[in-house]
Amino acid sequence: MLGNQIAGKPIDYAILQMQFSEKRASKRIMNMLATAKDHASRYKHLDQSKLVVAEAWVNKGKAFKMIEPRGRGHHGIQTYRQAKMHVVLKEGRTIEEQKEKARAYKLNRIISAAAVREDKPIRNPGAMWAW
Repeated sequence: MLGNQIAGKPIDYAILQMQFSEKRASKRIMNMLATAKDHASRYKHLDQSKLVVAEAWVNKGKAFKMIEPRGRGHHGIQTYRQAKMHVVLKEGRTIEEQKEKARAYKLNRIISAAAVREDKPIRNPGAMWAW
């Protein structure tokens, strides 16, 4: 759920989302995102202001087993499962660039009423009069 929440978002916005999330794993993910942001700028020489969480997914981690003692000499095996989260950071558009692109797209979609062709033939006309 948290992976879907931050996928495709700018890194600073994703960190902010994890900061105010009430889920238990959000603090670890916030620290992981901050570390990933630092590593991307330091080792990969990427611009921090343009970093975007391109992908985020969760896989199964290790499952370690412990013996649970029970009565009358019996025992059970408890498995404790872990999960691993993976994040891919890429340089993308900033929030302002995304808003500008969406605005330009909406402006291009506007069609005026004067651009309708009137000499277009009728397709699939009915067999008789329409009235």
